[in-house]
Amino acid sequence: MLYKKIVLLFSCFFILVCAAHAVTGKALVTGKINGFKGGVVSFSYQEYALLSSQEKQEIEVSADGVFRFEVALSGPARVFLIVGSTPTEEKFSLIKGDGKDTTISSTTNRPELIYLYLNPRDKQHIEVTLGDIPNTLQISGKHSADSRYLNEEDWLFNQYRDKHLKNYFGYVYYDPVQYNSYVEQRRGARAELLAEFTKKYKLSKHLIHVSEWTIYTDAIMARLQYPTMRATYRSDNYVAEQGYYDFLADVKTDNSKMEKGIAYFYFLDFYLKESYRISGSKADYFDFVAAQISDRPLYEYYAFALRTNFKRKLYDKFGSSAPYPDIAKKVKEKYHAMEGMLEGNKAPLVVLQDTTGKNFTFENWKGKYIYIDFWATWCGPCIQEIPHLKKLEHDYADKNIVFVSISMDRENDRQKWVDFIEKEKLGGIQVWLDAVNNKQISKAFNILQIPRFVLLDDQGRIVDPNAARPSDNRIRTQLDMLL
Repeated sequence: MLYKKIVLLFSCFFILVCAAHAVTGKALVTGKINGFKGGVVSFSYQEYALLSSQEKQEIEVSADGVFRFEVALSGPARVFLIVGSTPTEEKFSLIKGDGKDTTISSTTNRPELIYLYLNPRDKQHIEVTLGDIPNTLQISGKHSADSRYLNEEDWLFNQYRDKHLKNYFGYVYYDPVQYNSYVEQRRGARAELLAEFTKKYKLSKHLIHVSEWTIYTDAIMARLQYPTMRATYRSDNYVAEQGYYDFLADVKTDNSKMEKGIAYFYFLDFYLKESYRISGSKADYFDFVAAQISDRPLYEYYAFALRTNFKRKLYDKFGSSAPYPDIAKKVKEKYHAMEGMLEGNKAPLVVLQDTTGKNFTFENWKGKYIYIDFWATWCGPCIQEIPHLKKLEHDYADKNIVFVSISMDRENDRQKWVDFIEKEKLGGIQVWLDAVNNKQISKAFNILQIPRFVLLDDQGRIVDPNAARPSDNRIRTQLDMLL
């Protein structure tokens, strides 16, 4: 009996080890691009696993278009090859909300993309003709049907016409009812394509799961964005009608243990932040979040949120007593190098330059609190914050605080930055970073997007690495408590 137990335990252990080993390995992709004269092609990939990063590599393509590359994976991943671009004139008609036709024409360089769904140890082969990918693409090998689905989805729902409609036209020419009708029609058509592929081919359960949630969450995000985007594009101060946001009461979140992919967490982040804003809650944001989702999904979101909200309160949730050690391990591996930007640590002493080229560091304002605005002249949301920042500067002019706007514009846009400051009569302290210092501070503060606001104390220590925007009244509450 004891022998049988030992054998059984060993067998179970062996199965577990094999199972763990089976989910890692290299995927192999081979192929031929007809019409390609040889050279370098880039491809990017990102695993669906929590906290995975997008990686980019280059591969050599021979003069006859033949290529081969391997990708080391620990789980399913979404890969796309950029094999060139084709000059094309897009011309199409769209019907406005009032029933009138409008013709849109645009000349652009259409990127030539090929999408792949790969698992560890997969082998897929591609045959395609440059300039005519939709009509010539052939993919064979394990999970090739999954790859085919990703491409079909892109061709049908993500071309220029679709992008123009969902990113601009719908906000400008549809009223809320018409826009919702468009969103639902698009959602239904995408769901139908997935159902057809699922019925015809043996798609992976994981891709089906991820795709179902992508289709659902894209529709929710579109509806959430409508009021703000309409007001932005039409400049009509549009405010959502009473009851517009009632649909939020029925929004679902993914509580499964499936790897969800980065797109799902972008949705969840946007949905939760908008829900928080609409609710008017005065509670701490992450306390609000904990009342909306719980258990493992909550800690998955916490881990994702650290990406742009790296604060001690959140990071400490993944200490030794964390309820999900596997997530905690990923968090420590991902963010260990960023621990220096937690509250209480000194801000990096990068060199800042004003419009005349004079150098500064944060030490120049020692003895005063510092509210930092990371922005750029090309950043629309940054510019939208400027009037609110001016008001904040005015209202706290007699307080022990300085307002430092740090331009993230590149070297070739430096004069554009100088001209913008003069034209808009920007106040506060306006400074710029050269490439070396830009890279240093971006790494230190994990600046992945702007605008970004940071608050330092009177000794140059970090108070809040992700401070509220000037347009958010919570910054005034925070400043009032400190000053």
